[in-house]
Amino acid sequence: MTADKPLLSVVCITYNHEPFIAKMIEGVLMQQTNFPIEFIIAEDCSTDKTREIVSDYALRYPNLIKLIISDYNVGAVANERRAMLQANGEYIAFCEGDDYWTDPYKLQKQVDFLETHLDYSVCFHRCKHHDVETNQWEDDECGYLFSKNDEKQGVDISTEMFLNNWVTQPLTMVYRKTAFDLNIALRYKYYRDMHLIYHLLQAGKGYLFAFIGGVRLIHNGGMHSKTSLQQQCEISIEVSKEMYLNNKNDSILKNYYLRSLDWSIYTFINYRFNARKSMIYIYEYLYHSGSFKKFAKNLILYANPKFKQSK
Repeated sequence: MTADKPLLSVVCITYNHEPFIAKMIEGVLMQQTNFPIEFIIAEDCSTDKTREIVSDYALRYPNLIKLIISDYNVGAVANERRAMLQANGEYIAFCEGDDYWTDPYKLQKQVDFLETHLDYSVCFHRCKHHDVETNQWEDDECGYLFSKNDEKQGVDISTEMFLNNWVTQPLTMVYRKTAFDLNIALRYKYYRDMHLIYHLLQAGKGYLFAFIGGVRLIHNGGMHSKTSLQQQCEISIEVSKEMYLNNKNDSILKNYYLRSLDWSIYTFINYRFNARKSMIYIYEYLYHSGSFKKFAKNLILYANPKFKQSK
């Protein structure tokens, strides 16, 4: 692999990923492609030995790895932006420093697909989830999309499917650089990976391969992995509300914002979180859904012990 005139840019943002970053880098180094790539690592002033590790790899692979560093922490969103601005490839592959790839042909498979399917802006593959504290492994719950155990299979991913079920993770995607304007991120206070994927799906079609090509790690130091349940609800509402107000798309309203409200109301009521916020969420749900009857039916479900267990 070489970074000369890359067809694809691998982008990694990392902060305090000392236990994981080497495995992430090795997952990139093992990739076998018939096209040149570049590997951009944006290290955000970690307080552990992450910078030492990535600097060592950058010295060993100077023709491949482009290392971005600074003397202060810029934050995850700004760190991602500065890395993306340095990308020269026609395609972008993304993997954070605490995830890793397991299939040496994943980039080749995904670029081959996009090269021959010009109406697609992005493609994904399946992944495993590993909780490093409990050593529990889980699948991505996407098996239902495929009729049989055939890794050559794939399915189209619609905006509704993505918003409704979150069928993919950032570590699995390869997308066309021209399909996403980086300035879109500046429109959002609560910018997340889902914004990138949503706007990519507005620019073209999406595709999910059946093969498992990587692992998403869940750990206490992860940005989203183990926040409290109340925080998850509050963040979900803020992100989904802003997403809807910025795009005024019925699909976002029905499949994301209202679902976030529904889940948060259930959680706040049953775990007796902030009562004032519970009432605000109830008001927002009624206002945006326009259906008191549907909400009343949900309230009955909320009080059903069997429903609580199913959640």
